[in-house]
Amino acid sequence: MLSRLLWRADARLGRMSRRRVAVVALFLAVAVGVADHFLAPDLLLLYLVPIMVAAWYGGRKSGMVVALYAAASAFLTQALAAGAGQMVDPVSIVNLGIRLASYLAMVWVVARLRESRRQQRDLVGFLVHDLRSPLSSAITGLLTLQQNHRSLDDEEREMIELALVSNQRALTLVNSILDVAKLEGGKMAVRCVDTDLGELIRQALEGLRLWARGAEVELVSEPRLDRWVLDPDLTSRVLTNLVGNALKFSPQGGSVVVTAEPDPHGVRFSVRDQGPGIPPEVAEEIFEPFVQVKGTRGGTGLGLTFCQLAVKAQGGRIGVQSQLGQGSTFWFVLPPHAPTSAGECEPDGE
Repeated sequence: MLSRLLWRADARLGRMSRRRVAVVALFLAVAVGVADHFLAPDLLLLYLVPIMVAAWYGGRKSGMVVALYAAASAFLTQALAAGAGQMVDPVSIVNLGIRLASYLAMVWVVARLRESRRQQRDLVGFLVHDLRSPLSSAITGLLTLQQNHRSLDDEEREMIELALVSNQRALTLVNSILDVAKLEGGKMAVRCVDTDLGELIRQALEGLRLWARGAEVELVSEPRLDRWVLDPDLTSRVLTNLVGNALKFSPQGGSVVVTAEPDPHGVRFSVRDQGPGIPPEVAEEIFEPFVQVKGTRGGTGLGLTFCQLAVKAQGGRIGVQSQLGQGSTFWFVLPPHAPTSAGECEPDGE
């Protein structure tokens, strides 16, 4: 629960402007100062929280402003508690200098760590982005080879299919890593258009047919609603991630069922598998970054994070129903949107 709250706070603060972050940090510093004035224990360490928030999300300048305020606030609080005659006591002035130096050093460290993390993420982003082109070319070449060369024997065809599945899974992973960062930063455009849901599900499953065939798992499409206004690209990729996740845990001879049906809050998509199920303690956190079910192998834990962000970007919600030994059903609900000429997602007021 705590990790989920921290992740949500990190995502929200990361989308704020530096000025707004500085205002939030100053508000936290004021709250700590008020508590420090009325409580007997010295709240020196609590002042570090708004300072770190300002330095991490707002940059070095914001951190320095909050550090100066925190040091001055702590000095005035102690001086007022000691009495007017002690406000210029040399010990208090020394304490002020020590606190200010400590706070500024913390700002410097946090700002450097933030810059290091930014450079690391940029490097990973560049590397992952550069992987998309060769993976797409490899998939195109393999598809061409598979379709145009009838002289291939069964073993050669099987090797091509295996290579196709591996490359498609790698491309899905690459796209998820890139798009999680875009969605977290609010930089991915969401376009809603009137969409044929049966065709949407068919296209989402098409790229997974080879994987399902190799795993001996049946893919079943059951659309119970004809059309809906949504972002077809994001929704298709959410379905692809959820079905791919279901294929990882489905037993041979099992099935994965994808449905789209009316819901009181919009349209409800469901992906039901016959896998081992998800432990209750993991089900609540499985959509957080890098969280994986214990005992599983492979993946980064970002696929479900992408699904959650993509659904929320369309104003929807996502969840999972699961019991150990009885499979899992991942679902998401998208609210009604009014179609616009610009393709923007506007809530339907009806």
